[in-house]
Amino acid sequence: MKRREFIVKSSAVVASSLVGSAHLAGKSATSDPVIKVTGESPYKMAKKAIQELGGMNQFVSKQDIVMVKPNIGWNRTVEQAANTNPEVVKAIIEEVLNAGAKKVIVMDNTCHKPDDTYERSGLSEVAKKLGAEIRFADNNRLVAYDFKGEVVKKFPIYRDFYEVDKFINVPILKHHGAAGLTIAMKNLYGILGGRRGKLHQEIGKGIADLAKGFKVDLTIIDAFRTLLRNGPIGGRLSDVKLNKTVIASKNIFEADVVAVDVFGKKPEEYSFIREGFKRGLGQMDLSKINLKTYKV
Repeated sequence: MKRREFIVKSSAVVASSLVGSAHLAGKSATSDPVIKVTGESPYKMAKKAIQELGGMNQFVSKQDIVMVKPNIGWNRTVEQAANTNPEVVKAIIEEVLNAGAKKVIVMDNTCHKPDDTYERSGLSEVAKKLGAEIRFADNNRLVAYDFKGEVVKKFPIYRDFYEVDKFINVPILKHHGAAGLTIAMKNLYGILGGRRGKLHQEIGKGIADLAKGFKVDLTIIDAFRTLLRNGPIGGRLSDVKLNKTVIASKNIFEADVVAVDVFGKKPEEYSFIREGFKRGLGQMDLSKINLKTYKV
């Protein structure tokens, strides 16, 4: 059953502004590979990662409407490493369209003004050139969604993110003052509306609840430039390190575990990793992950 077919069949529930999470619930641990690619070009690395997962047609079908969800939260340049690299997003949009998608949407619920963040990040220019639709978060499109989590239960999300056939999560790996790191699971904060800041009170549990309660079809992590300190906003180039890596997987949790290792830390140091492991989202031990590495 496709994501939009589920929405149609749940129309009575949607009408009451409550979307069930049965179809969208996260999977338990699988043997899905995690692809790690290093190199000099974020564009080529993203292309290689998709290729090694079997190609985008493994995830996207003809006539699909596809949401590409980068981190576009901040009024920062590419070099400041606060937003997803536009070259990674370019590669993804191209591959989605080549797989026969009917439409590609690029969207995030930004922290700074969206006019500023979309333009300065370079993501608006890339999306427009490729014919993708750019959307800003519209509070008139908020509905209550039941994540059925431990701390995140019913919470408002933008319906744009589930009224699609496929959802591709494209975060950047960087430091975060509250969570320690923000990667793919934390990037799902960008689908939320309302007072999402209150979820920081038990942030590890909250991040894990989001990842378990919302279906992500593909995760591709930009770890080309990494913000080491003063995240998530950043600003100083001295806080940025070149890691020159892209990570991709169907398994959002194990992609995050590999990204933590790229950052130079141990996965168990982070509460959102420990909580995700408790929820059966995947392996926390790198040696038990089906990791494949490549260089381009």
